[in-house]
Amino acid sequence: MSVASENAPLARSEPMRSPPFAAIAWALSLAFIAAVELADHSAWLGNSAYLGQFGLRAAIPAVICVPLVALLIWLQRQRPKFDLKLQYALFFAISVTSALGLTKTLTGSHAGSGNPLLYGLSFYTATLAYHYAKGNIGPQSALVASNPLLLVTGPIATFFRNGRHRALRSRFAYYFPFLILGLFFYQMVATPLTQTFFLLNDTDAASSISFAIIFEMFVYANFCGLSLIVFAVMGIVGVKIPLNFRQPFSATNLVDFWKGWHTSLSAVLKALFYDPVRGRYGRIAAVFAVYLSSAMWHGVSMNFLIWGLFHAALFAISVELLKRRIPVVPVLLMIFGVVIGRLMFADADFGRLLSKLTFHVDGMGDVPRLLATPRGTREALLLIVAMIGAEFLFQKTRLFRQRRYKFYRLPWVQLVLLLIMALTITRDAGIEFAVYGQR
Repeated sequence: MSVASENAPLARSEPMRSPPFAAIAWALSLAFIAAVELADHSAWLGNSAYLGQFGLRAAIPAVICVPLVALLIWLQRQRPKFDLKLQYALFFAISVTSALGLTKTLTGSHAGSGNPLLYGLSFYTATLAYHYAKGNIGPQSALVASNPLLLVTGPIATFFRNGRHRALRSRFAYYFPFLILGLFFYQMVATPLTQTFFLLNDTDAASSISFAIIFEMFVYANFCGLSLIVFAVMGIVGVKIPLNFRQPFSATNLVDFWKGWHTSLSAVLKALFYDPVRGRYGRIAAVFAVYLSSAMWHGVSMNFLIWGLFHAALFAISVELLKRRIPVVPVLLMIFGVVIGRLMFADADFGRLLSKLTFHVDGMGDVPRLLATPRGTREALLLIVAMIGAEFLFQKTRLFRQRRYKFYRLPWVQLVLLLIMALTITRDAGIEFAVYGQR
């Protein structure tokens, strides 16, 4: 897995201020969530299910993180007298709750947890695991790890820097276009695509593959969209956090694809699993360790076990193909891996998944029903196909090669996105929820 160079250690990048910078960011994040809840039925945010359902739960992780961080600080100071490798206990805490049925698996479908004490567990434990492994746990870590806005949908706070040295006008000019793009992804693309979820129950080849493709696009628009919103809001108020997505479809192989997908989790997996395992057992073992650990973080279930093994094998094969400079095949392997991998990822019903993996043909299955979905859903499908196509086809051009959505931040493109949102603001689009903000 890849880690961007900007994933610098927390202690080196965040100067302490009075009052503490992390505390200010925490309070502002909670205020933002409260403001969104007050606008719960506004036209722009619909029912805001991804925020409104949490209420004061967003403040609970801080209560848990404060004593936990105090313990970690003490243990960190005991090194090298003893090292309990607590980063792994922290990282797999969500796997334990998943195995016990206390938290849901992150398949991408709407499945919120009913236990408020476990809200945000997967994100704040991964954050603390990363910084504990790096030796960067400090007094501000509890407020960074439990930041309410980050716990809505990520990213994992692999770094959390003070960006207030830049003027507010400068921050707004840079980050606001990310906010527009994030809203567009989430509201205009992801939410309408929930109208296609009926395909999940079908097991024929046509329906299964169609759903896998559409669901991949939905997860991208939803998770990336909300991540961009969080990135923009935090940036405007003066906090630098990871850009969680970097145009993943501007890739020609699986290795490059994962460089752009959920980059903050990639940083955690690299630090905790890839680097240590590669040093002792080699690259192939490290790749399998990364994907199986990622699978357990998403949920302890058979579909994720198969997903982890499947992607690890394809990733390892892709690395070998790239080393031998074999053309075309890595591209085809990426398309195959992304689609079939999403088919596995999305279905926690193992019996149904096994039936899908037989790829039995039954005509077109339920695919023709897509034509009967609301107009907004069909338009959303066309929009995301065009946007992903642009990422792939123009990846080498100036506006795409940096993989920071530069094209969509152009003034005239922003105007087009705003116009589309304005024209469709009252449309009944679908279900709003965060695919990664449910536990």
